[in-house]
Amino acid sequence: MLKIGLLLQRYAKQELRNSNAIFSLGLYLIGITYLIYLLGGSNASDNSWNTLLWVVVFFASIMQASRSFEFESGDYFYYYQSIAGPKETIVAKLIYNSLYMLFLSGIAWGLFSLFYGNEVYQPIVFAIGLGLGCIGFSIILTLANGIAERSGRNATLSTILALPLTLPILKLVSTINMYAMVGAPFDETATIIGSLVTLDIAIGLLAYILFPYLWQD
Repeated sequence: MLKIGLLLQRYAKQELRNSNAIFSLGLYLIGITYLIYLLGGSNASDNSWNTLLWVVVFFASIMQASRSFEFESGDYFYYYQSIAGPKETIVAKLIYNSLYMLFLSGIAWGLFSLFYGNEVYQPIVFAIGLGLGCIGFSIILTLANGIAERSGRNATLSTILALPLTLPILKLVSTINMYAMVGAPFDETATIIGSLVTLDIAIGLLAYILFPYLWQD
């Protein structure tokens, strides 16, 4: 746990030093949300509101995850191998990227509420779905980018690996959020939430088991 905590601190410091990346993500969220508003998003139905929000969050996830291992390439790879093992590295990466995406998705939700109004009748259920979806995306995209990094930064490989796994998560999350927006009984949503939690845990365990075999010299 100590090594994971130290890695999280180091990732946060590296992110703060890389102010251009933070500015780019912030500009993307504000710019794309306002662009959708100008194109008529203010008149969107509940389904369109939910879809547009997840388009923004999904591509923000891709932008964030694509930089997951930029500090572990080259000589830095051997440095991180010396201070922490692959299991500690992947756990720290998953935690950090998940927290980062939860923060970005919260901002996106706030911007959508500002520009288009908040149509969510059950905000707690909506937040649960949004959070679980972001965690799932972070796990999948982090693992895929870790594999791509060790295979010569092959972006195509990363996309091929990530896309089939993100689709079921996106389907479940979209359903949860729609139920939250129309005020469906929680009993109808609980089963889907349980399925999404199980899927996130399964993919997380897969990343934890596979990563040591992939992330080695």
